[in-house]
Amino acid sequence: MSRIPKILGAILIAAGIIGVLAANAATPSLIVAVGIRAVHAMQIAAFAAIGVGAAAVALGFVPNIKRLVESNNRQKMLHGKIAEKQKTFDAYAKDSLNPAKTRERLDDLKESNPKLTPLVDRCVSQMNRMDKLQARYQTLLEANDATYLQNTVPVIDDAETRMCRNMRNIINCCILVEDGSDDLSEFDNQIIGKALSDNENELQNVDTLIHYAVNYINNYQQNGVTDMSELKAWIEVMRQSTEESNNEIR
Repeated sequence: MSRIPKILGAILIAAGIIGVLAANAATPSLIVAVGIRAVHAMQIAAFAAIGVGAAAVALGFVPNIKRLVESNNRQKMLHGKIAEKQKTFDAYAKDSLNPAKTRERLDDLKESNPKLTPLVDRCVSQMNRMDKLQARYQTLLEANDATYLQNTVPVIDDAETRMCRNMRNIINCCILVEDGSDDLSEFDNQIIGKALSDNENELQNVDTLIHYAVNYINNYQQNGVTDMSELKAWIEVMRQSTEESNNEIR
């Protein structure tokens, strides 16, 4: 359809140019015969034809210009996304145990390869559960002014760090299929399954720690019992488990 305005515009421009040339080349006898007003009218009509023709030609190029602009915009968006992904990749590479950067890297994997969506969603779900446990524990300590248990917070933070290590292993396996060309191998799925299972254990450990803390706070406030043996024993179990397991998955 954009060719029609161009053709009509070209015809009008050509006709207008011919009209201008004809008006300018009019002989005195012709001017006398048709009248000076007629010659002026022909000039005006010729210039009008040129103007309308130019507008028509320009209109014919509008779709092409629009497509060119849209293409340039798409290219800019694509380059922007690539730059943003590279920025996320570099930030994660420098701090792969950072929960926020881990989430961003997982989101990139899902966007690059939709096949990884179920796996990424499960990873994010585990991280969300850890966030909730941390928030609940902090609320518990603040609500009871339990500053005496503040030294237990790093134990939960260590559990989150361990989960990030597991996520790093999962992400490393997913890098091999990030472009979406292949599926995860059976070997990689075994590594991923082990990492996810270990994360579940860490979540359960933290949940158990919180319950021990609740029991201690209640006994401390109601009965004045200051025996932390059970809580300390469980903290020690978690620490040993984390240290041993970290040596396995580094």
